[in-house]
Amino acid sequence: MKYRTQVHSKVASWLVVIVAVLVLSVGLRPGQVYAAPTISPATLSGGEVGTPYSVGFSATPCNGTCTWTYTGSLPPGLSMMGSTIFGTPTTAGAYAFTVTVSDSADGTASQTYFINISAPAVTFTTTSVSDATVGQAYSASVVASGGSGTITYAMSSGNLPSGLSFNNGQLIGTPARGTAGGYSFTISATSGTTTTQQTFTLTVDKGTFTATIGISDGLVEGQTKVYVGGALKGTLNGGDTINVTGLDPDLTASVTVDSIVAAPSRTDIRYVAEQSSASVSQDSPQVTFNYYPEYDVELKTDPAGITTISGSGWYKEGQPLAVTADDIVTQDANSQYQFSYWLAPGGDKIKSATLNIGISGAGTYIATYDLYYKITIASQFGNVQGGGWQKAGSVMQWNVNPIEVAMPGVLGFFGGKYKALLSTGNEPVDGPKTITVQWDADYTTPIITIPLTILIIAGLIYGIYALVRRGQRAPQPFPYPSPFQAPPPPPPIYYPPYPVPPPLPPPPPAMPAPQTTVFMIGDGLKKSPQNTREQLMEKFGELLQKYEEELGQGRELPQSPDMTEMGPIMEKKSLPAPDINVIDSMPEKASAVEECGFTTKKLLRTVVTQWKNTSIKPIVVTPGDKKSAAMAGGRTVTWTRNTYNEWELHICKLPLGHKGTHKGATEIVYSVLDTINEDRNYGPKQPLKPPVPHYTDGMPEIDIPTSQIISSDQLPA
Repeated sequence: MKYRTQVHSKVASWLVVIVAVLVLSVGLRPGQVYAAPTISPATLSGGEVGTPYSVGFSATPCNGTCTWTYTGSLPPGLSMMGSTIFGTPTTAGAYAFTVTVSDSADGTASQTYFINISAPAVTFTTTSVSDATVGQAYSASVVASGGSGTITYAMSSGNLPSGLSFNNGQLIGTPARGTAGGYSFTISATSGTTTTQQTFTLTVDKGTFTATIGISDGLVEGQTKVYVGGALKGTLNGGDTINVTGLDPDLTASVTVDSIVAAPSRTDIRYVAEQSSASVSQDSPQVTFNYYPEYDVELKTDPAGITTISGSGWYKEGQPLAVTADDIVTQDANSQYQFSYWLAPGGDKIKSATLNIGISGAGTYIATYDLYYKITIASQFGNVQGGGWQKAGSVMQWNVNPIEVAMPGVLGFFGGKYKALLSTGNEPVDGPKTITVQWDADYTTPIITIPLTILIIAGLIYGIYALVRRGQRAPQPFPYPSPFQAPPPPPPIYYPPYPVPPPLPPPPPAMPAPQTTVFMIGDGLKKSPQNTREQLMEKFGELLQKYEEELGQGRELPQSPDMTEMGPIMEKKSLPAPDINVIDSMPEKASAVEECGFTTKKLLRTVVTQWKNTSIKPIVVTPGDKKSAAMAGGRTVTWTRNTYNEWELHICKLPLGHKGTHKGATEIVYSVLDTINEDRNYGPKQPLKPPVPHYTDGMPEIDIPTSQIISSDQLPA
C-alpha cells in the first residue's frame, strides 16, 4: 500500500508540470498587430439657427465594430447618435467638441471639430396697424421674426396720440378726446446684434359714443320710460338696461325717467326714483336709476273714532315710523278707554303705546283700546281691596280685611264686634257701579262677659268688705281643744253691758296687702270720705249706666277710609316665606348677606307666536309656462313664526348657607325652540293670509314680552 501511494504522488506531480508547460506555451505565442483608424471628415460646415443640420463620421480602417463618442459641447438643438450628429440649432455661437472612435481590435482615434451657428436676419412680419377711435379702447401688436434669441422692440422716432402707449411690441390705451387725426412713428426690432426698423402710420377717428342706461332691481313691478335728449328711447323693467348709440362725443346728453311708478297689481305700493334725471357723456357714458318701494301706511283706532292719531301716509321701505297713542281716552267720569296694544298688519301685537318701527310693508296699524269702568267699594270698617278702574267684560274680585272689627267704646272692650255679611266676592264689570259692604253687629260676647264681669266685681267687693270687717275684730281661738294636746287655760271672763254674741268661726290666714291697679272710669273717684266699698259700688254703677246707654242709643259708626285711593288687588305668586329659624340666624345687616341664588327650572309647555310676513317678492314668470303665466303679478311671501319653551323658574332668595328648603320667588321665562319659515305664493288680488293649516296650529299662541325671553344657555342646568 505504501508503494502504491508513492507511485500515485509522482504521477500527479508530472501531470502538473505538463499542464503548466502547455499553458505557458500558449500564452507566450506571438500576436497579430493592427493599424489605428483615421476619422473623416477633417472639418465641419457651419449651421443657422432654426435650420436643420446633419453630418456623418467614418473611420478607416475600422477593425470589427466601431464605437463613437464625443466630449465637449454640441450646439443647443443638436445631438449625436452612432456616427451622426443631427438636429435644429436654437442658439447662435461657436461650439467645439471632440469625436472619438474605438474598434474591436482596441484601435482608437480622436478628432476635434468646430461648428459655427449663425443667427437668421431680423424682419418685420407686421407692416401696418389698424385705425383707432377717440374714447374707445385700442390694442395692436407689432411683430418681427429672425435673429438669435428674444426680440426686443422700441419706438425709435415719431409720437402717439394722447392715451396710447407702446410697450415692447404692444400699442395699447384709449385715445383721449381731441386726438383725432394721423400719427407716424418708427419701431425698431433687435435680436442679439441684429437690428431692423419699420415705420407705421396710425389714424385716430373722432367717432361716436354709446350711453348705457340701466334701471335697478328696486323697481319690482311696473315699467318706466327712458328719454335721452327729450326723445323716448325705450320702456324698461327693473333690472333692464338699454344702449343708446350714435351720441356726439363732444356733447353731453340729458337722460330722464319716470319719478314715480305705480304697482300694476296693488294700490298701496308704489316705486319712487331716487333721482329722475342724469347726464351722460363720452367720459361718463353709463347711468343707473335706482328705485325704492313706498308703502301706504294707515293709522286707526279700535273702537274707531275715539281719538285721532296722525302719521298716515307713504313711507319708504326701512323708514322709521314713530307715533305714540294716548294711554287713556276719557269718555266721562266713570268710563274711559285704556290703550291695550298696536295691532300690526301681520297680526303681531305691540304692547308699547309708542310705535317705533321700520316700515317693511303696506298696511294698517290699529291702536286697540279696552273699555274700563270705575268700580267703587264702600265699607264703614276694614281695608278694602278691589275697585278702581276695571276692564269691561272682566270679573273683578274684591275683599275686605279684617272681616271682624271691635265695636267702639265699652261694648268693644267686652268683645262686641261688627262682622261683614259678605267679605269677598266676584263682581262682573258691565258698567260703573258702587258696591257697599254690609256689616252686622254681634253682641254675643258682651251679653256673656258683662254679667260675668258684674258677678266677679261683686265678689271682689264682698271679699274686700269681709277683709276690712275682719281686720276690725280680734281673732278668736278655736273653741275646742285638740284631742292630741292638753286643753288651753280658760279664757278671761268679760262682762259687757250688752248680751254676748255667739262665737265667730276662726278667721282665714293673714294675706299680704293687695297691690291694686285702679282704672279710672267716668270722672274718677270723688274726693269724699268714702270707704273702699262705697267707692267701688259707685264706679260699678257708672259702668252699668254706660252699658245701658250704649244698648239703648243708636250707634254712629266711624267712616271707612277713602276707597278711591285703593288700587286693585295685586297677587304675587311666590314661594313660602323662609323658616323663622333661618331668619333668626341671619346677621343684623341682612342686606349685606349674599343670596343663595339656587335656581330650578320646570318645563310647562311649548307655545308659538303669531305669523308675520318677513319678505315679499314678485313671482318670476317663465315664458311659455301656463302655470307660471297664471301667477303673473303675484307675490311670494315668506311667513315666519317662532316656537318657545315656557319655563317656570324657582329662585332662592335666602342668605347663602341657609338651612332647610330653598325659598324665594317664581318666574316664568321663555327660550327659543325653533324658527319656522314658510314660503307661499299669492295671486295678484289674493289677500295675504298666514299658512293654514299648519302643524303648529294646535300649539298655544301667545304674545311674549321681550323681557321674558332668555337664551337657552341662561337656563339652570
